[in-house]
Amino acid sequence: MQTQFIGEHLLPGQLGHLFVILSFIASLFSAFCYFRSAQSERVGEVESNSWLRLARNGFIIHTAAVFAIFITMYYILTQHLFEYHYAWEHSSRALPAKYLLSCFWEGQQGSFLLWSIWHSVLGIIVMFTGKGLESRAMTVIALVQVCLATVLFGIYLPGGIQIGTSPFMLLRVQMQGAPIFAQANYMSMITDGNGLNPLLQNYWMVIHPPILFLGFASTLIPFAFIIAALWKGDYQQFIKPTLTWGLFSGAVLGTGIMMGGAWAYESLNFGGYWAWDPVENASLVPWMIMVAALHTLLIFRATGRSLAITLTFYVLSYIAIWYSTFLTRTGVLGNTSVHAFTGEGKSLFWHLLIFIAVFGGIGIALLAARWKKLPRVHSEEELTSREFWMFIGSFILLLSALQITFTTSIPVWSPLAKWITGKDVAPPVNPVAHYNNIQIWVVMFISVLSAKVLYLKFKHTDVRTIISKLIIVLGIATALSFIVGYTQKIDGWQFIMLLFCCCFSIVANVAYVFFFQKSFKKMGPAMSHFGFGLLLLGILITGHKKEVISLNTLGGILPLGKTDMREAIKESQENVMLYKDVPVAMNDYWATYKGDSTSSDDPRTFYKVVFERKDTATNKILESFALYPDAFINPKGQQGLIANPSSKHYWNKDIFTYVSSVSQPAKDADTVSFKSFRLHKGDSVFLSKGFIVFNGFSTVIKDARYQPQAGDVAVSAMLDIYNLKGKSNTANPIYYIRDKFENHIEDTLNSEGAIVRLAKIIPEDNAAEIEVKEIDPSKNFVVLKAIVFPHINMVWLGTIVMVLGFLLSMWNTISKKKRLSA
Repeated sequence: MQTQFIGEHLLPGQLGHLFVILSFIASLFSAFCYFRSAQSERVGEVESNSWLRLARNGFIIHTAAVFAIFITMYYILTQHLFEYHYAWEHSSRALPAKYLLSCFWEGQQGSFLLWSIWHSVLGIIVMFTGKGLESRAMTVIALVQVCLATVLFGIYLPGGIQIGTSPFMLLRVQMQGAPIFAQANYMSMITDGNGLNPLLQNYWMVIHPPILFLGFASTLIPFAFIIAALWKGDYQQFIKPTLTWGLFSGAVLGTGIMMGGAWAYESLNFGGYWAWDPVENASLVPWMIMVAALHTLLIFRATGRSLAITLTFYVLSYIAIWYSTFLTRTGVLGNTSVHAFTGEGKSLFWHLLIFIAVFGGIGIALLAARWKKLPRVHSEEELTSREFWMFIGSFILLLSALQITFTTSIPVWSPLAKWITGKDVAPPVNPVAHYNNIQIWVVMFISVLSAKVLYLKFKHTDVRTIISKLIIVLGIATALSFIVGYTQKIDGWQFIMLLFCCCFSIVANVAYVFFFQKSFKKMGPAMSHFGFGLLLLGILITGHKKEVISLNTLGGILPLGKTDMREAIKESQENVMLYKDVPVAMNDYWATYKGDSTSSDDPRTFYKVVFERKDTATNKILESFALYPDAFINPKGQQGLIANPSSKHYWNKDIFTYVSSVSQPAKDADTVSFKSFRLHKGDSVFLSKGFIVFNGFSTVIKDARYQPQAGDVAVSAMLDIYNLKGKSNTANPIYYIRDKFENHIEDTLNSEGAIVRLAKIIPEDNAAEIEVKEIDPSKNFVVLKAIVFPHINMVWLGTIVMVLGFLLSMWNTISKKKRLSA
């Protein structure tokens, strides 16, 4: 029986533990019953037996338990039960309600549970649609759920072996030994939680992880159907469900990956949407292999060829999901990725290696056992056939994925390399250049193939007919390449080649629909390939022609906190220091920093920067807009300024800005002394940016900062503020006496950079003693970086079109299956 301390709520945690155990037992029971059902069925038929009914009931109970775990965790988070470590670590009372779901999947346990929830939902769908493959496929799905349930165990075995980490661990158990937990009433001293990392307090954190994890979870279903096919040697029944789920997985996982890119672009300050970060690579690799598998499966469906490579691709795709999880969850990438889990993932190291061994072992063992008996077509493909070039393209995708995995995994295999060779192997100093220099050849080849392959036929192609069409396409693509290259000033022979490949892909897929494909349902492949070409063109233009417009023409090293001198010099050249109200030229614009603002319920400070574009002849303002990049000091142990960008969106470009460094005028104000002035009604005090006029006193005080009490004597000074354009504002500093003590409430003049105080009232002279403190303008600044991204919308539009192509193909596959069934 667990001891209950004063103020603790143990029931939610006890129920949570119960649901974890129930989900494990129910999934294990379901897996066993499905296995027995699969062993008793004959190929192509489903025997409605008691094992199948038991298995279904077990999985339904497991699904209910998984959702019960979620509800319990969400209750703990929303009720701010900080006696639980997960709630204390990831949430706080001040956190807006819309970000409570973000708290749920910020940590390891919550994100694994999200993964398990999607598996449960998809498993229920397979249960009702799997037909003859249900028992075999659901055996695999239930087994995966068994493994995921153990991640939430939080059980310690003799020898210091830990199995999982419970999200219902009490704070005093997690931090046992801390003196505060020796007191039975420790909860009275824990009034708030650690809170969600402010960098994750973004709407993308609410919507991006569920989509990405649905993409991860969906890769299990094609893998399960592949295992089902290998299990009994049934290589026809698996094609349609595997193709349907593969298309769904490609669409959702691709969406999740690019949503991460959009999040990075809108919320992070590395100046782009893709940085070849190891976590980004880890999600990209399984998607690439899945796309390769989809194409070889189409080859097998049409020609009977490439079955072995198709099965291999699907197995590798799912192994890549678990290996990617290993890379990002165990801390092995802690020094090379800004996104990976570090310390809290070390307990998962062997846990995830076992999962990789189990599922990789099942897939590889079945492949090896069935390899010699797999159906094959022994004749060679024609060089002009569609299947030949689809296979080549799929193989190139696999090689590309292996290269990305190899480099991303350097922190994993470098210790072994050092032990063998005695030399250190370090990740690339410039990962963006490293990957780009290799992958540019891959995307050239794939973009050309994606344009050409639809014109070819399976088995045999009439080359003369195709050439006549492709010559027209080639001419239009060449003209389009010249126009885009000239207007966008694309230089460098490899980039010009890539430009032509992108234009060829775009034109060829549009022309294919025009020449050959009149049925909308069958336009999925052309639509996906067109979107891919448009995406690549957007990447080329935005990456190659992005322009830094915040050029530091004054020289000097700016206060950016850089310790490496070369990096400090480079960044200082691309950042501009903006003093408050002092315009600075940035390309076609004048940028003026107008001040900052904060909110009591938001840890960030927003910096207002006004951009104006003027007519050089008349100085007339042609365009004006304000951007609000924000920044904060990260409170979760990391040093330095954390900045979120702000962008101005046009149809053909974005102006992307973020603050690299900020002054702290509030601190600087503390070092400046007040100056005292004795003023009569109508007297003035001059400031550096205007003057103040004293207009007498008022006993009517409307200021939320002053709460009157009985016996108070209160009065405010009526001050008018003027600048060069005339009256700009008013100020009402307050003086009051309470319990025989003098008190002051100051008023701040943001635009003038001054603070005023009513220090004394001099009734015999009908005068006031007004104190004024001006902040040094040179102490109020931001350092800003501004980048123009031309045609960034091509990237997002290309992604949307590509994903819609996947979904259209899936719809066509499902419709075709229904027509055949009818």
